[in-house]
Amino acid sequence: MLKTGEWLVGDATVVTSYRTWQFSGGWPPDSGWPSRNVHTDDEFAKACGIPSRAASGAMVQGYVVDFLADVFGEDWLGCGSFNLKFVAPVLIGESIVPKARSSKTVDESGRTRVDVELVCENQSGDRLAVGTAVGWL
Repeated sequence: MLKTGEWLVGDATVVTSYRTWQFSGGWPPDSGWPSRNVHTDDEFAKACGIPSRAASGAMVQGYVVDFLADVFGEDWLGCGSFNLKFVAPVLIGESIVPKARSSKTVDESGRTRVDVELVCENQSGDRLAVGTAVGWL
């Protein structure tokens, strides 16, 4: 149960090179595909000021959706919502750890709506993304 003010911590997921390639264009790379960008090419990422390839935002959001479905149950997929803002790139080899803290609960038609604060951190505790979510218990 998600108690107001307490953090729930999800499982750490390592952002691997292989998963990033699969999500951003497929493996192995072929001539001209996928296009060079911060998700598929180290040199391109470095030219953009990022130390190495980074996971796409949509890929990281998938980890957050998985976590929120664990917190609220599968029904969350049909009626829940979330907003996420990236504050740092999620680099290859980093772990991403989603966390949720209830900020408000409201009784609605026999169910409890829960507003949560979201944080995604890496293995060092650096914040990578912040946001909010809504679910029902």
